[in-house]
Amino acid sequence: MDLTLANLGWTLGFTVTGLVLMFLGLWIYDLLVPFRLFDEVHNGNEGASWLVAGFLISTGIILGDAFRHNYALVTAVIYGVIGIALNYVGYFAWEFATPKWSLSDAIAKGSTSAGKVMFGIAIAIGLIISGSMS
Repeated sequence: MDLTLANLGWTLGFTVTGLVLMFLGLWIYDLLVPFRLFDEVHNGNEGASWLVAGFLISTGIILGDAFRHNYALVTAVIYGVIGIALNYVGYFAWEFATPKWSLSDAIAKGSTSAGKVMFGIAIAIGLIISGSMS
């Protein structure tokens, strides 16, 4: 690896962009779920904490691969945004596929086990999405 000022600049640019996308993605996720994630975490809801942790790790996996496979920042951002959107789709697909057990309702009630299930689903979705990037 060539350690130059230009490479350090690109590293900083991709990192800052990734952090902005990750936190923006989490903010949008908070608007999409039927309860306020940040309020639930602040109030000690461990299920919501597991959900947030899974989303952040999944998003990190997705953005890592989007950046690794795309040397142009704009292209990487497009793939990253698509990946984050697919993360949302995965969450709602699970809710649709399991109408008798709503993860959203269980997490809103403080279910740690539901949060852990969503944590696993989020990681799996992130790995699937990142594996599809080339």
